[in-house]
Amino acid sequence: MRPDLFPHNDISFEEFKIFLKTNKSQLQMNINVQIRLESNLSKEEQSIIEFLASSFLQILTEPNETKAQTDLDTLLNTWIQTYSMILNYHYLHRFYLTLEKAFANLLKNSKDVKAYSYMLYLPSIASRISNIFSNWNNTTKEEFHFHSSQSLLLSYLELFPIQQIYLVQDHITNPVIFGWGRSEDETSRGIPFYPIVDSNKGQLIELFEQSLRLKFGETSIYLYPKTTLEKEQEETISNYLFRFNIFASNNARYGKNSLNKLKVLDEFNKVLISCTGRNDFIKIIKGCEELLNYKRCVFYAYIPWSNEFKGVIGKELSKVQKTQGYVYPNQLFHTMIITRKPIFIKNPVNTVKNETIELFNLSSLIVAPIFHYEEVLGWMIFDQVGKEFDCTQEDLQLIEEVCNRIGLFLKNIGHNVSPSNKIELTDRELSVLTLLADGYDNKKMGEFLHLSEHTIRDYISSLMLKLKAKNRTQVVSSGFRLGLLT
Repeated sequence: MRPDLFPHNDISFEEFKIFLKTNKSQLQMNINVQIRLESNLSKEEQSIIEFLASSFLQILTEPNETKAQTDLDTLLNTWIQTYSMILNYHYLHRFYLTLEKAFANLLKNSKDVKAYSYMLYLPSIASRISNIFSNWNNTTKEEFHFHSSQSLLLSYLELFPIQQIYLVQDHITNPVIFGWGRSEDETSRGIPFYPIVDSNKGQLIELFEQSLRLKFGETSIYLYPKTTLEKEQEETISNYLFRFNIFASNNARYGKNSLNKLKVLDEFNKVLISCTGRNDFIKIIKGCEELLNYKRCVFYAYIPWSNEFKGVIGKELSKVQKTQGYVYPNQLFHTMIITRKPIFIKNPVNTVKNETIELFNLSSLIVAPIFHYEEVLGWMIFDQVGKEFDCTQEDLQLIEEVCNRIGLFLKNIGHNVSPSNKIELTDRELSVLTLLADGYDNKKMGEFLHLSEHTIRDYISSLMLKLKAKNRTQVVSSGFRLGLLT
């Protein structure tokens, strides 16, 4: 076939962008059809590739005051930075093949003389994406030095009803055994482990038979006694060890910086251990702000049966708790549910409602889901209150680990909190609780309910007693978490 049957000329990025804007709807339809035809893709892979393609088209075509002056590399870098926790070479490859086929189907009957020029522009974009992603993902798997992580590992396992831990390094001729323990009473109170100095080999063998054995790299971990661990807790620990091994390996090359991140997680574990229930959730929020260096962290709860979200706790509490509603289908929420990864949003204009941006003075932000197994508990928002910022893939990995711990904490304390149907509030108490959640002071509540301020104070004291809260903020937080507020 002669080359002149496929005439093409060099085109500029601006010309390519105009072509995308003009044909965006048809391209998106072709992409969706093409993905459905790929029978070898799982539903999860289909959803992620569909989302990547849609977000790619959006960032290149959405009108924006600054984008007209933005070059291709900057836009691609923003796209990769935003979805760095989702992207890998497999997804990028499938994304490019899908995009190429969607273009081919669009252009095969085109009479545009530049049709093949647009098609031939794709490989240059693929090359740039690959180079930018390589720079972002330039991590070398190195051997993880176990001793530097012992403190972090122990502080995490202190959250569980475990009395003794033994680490056995199996990959050497004479295995080295490290042991830590605490009494049954110390375990129930969350007291830290202390080193076990003398261990009889015969006793260890007997103890290992009554322990849960897990693999961590080339090390075996024995958790005693296994009878105190529920099946769900065993799976949680196992999943954590798997994630942590990857996390530590990916960050091994960062030396001192990596150790600082491990210390952050260690300190955060201590914050969680010091919390005894949902009423202490404000301490977790403050811990996130201080340890992760964000000026504002906010937690939003998700109610799956009604598909609603509610602001629970964070700075400017009255604004946070007034932020609620239905979760309408959108790319951001869909991506969080599928990938369970934090998402960095450099500019929220095309992702977040304008009224929300103005209400909270949002610029750059990170949205991180809170999961426990398949259950979506909510999400955290991290930002610098009106200031734009950048973040790295390592920053997002650290936030992911923190949110995994928050999910575990919320689920664990759920077993120790009375269900909402066992907490009986009078109609008047419920009215006070609702007005309290809306941010009204005692005087205003008294006017609405035709009661004196003194009587309102009595009702608030009663609510604090029933909800085991120390202050008004904790009353509201408990009300949302226990389903008393809607």
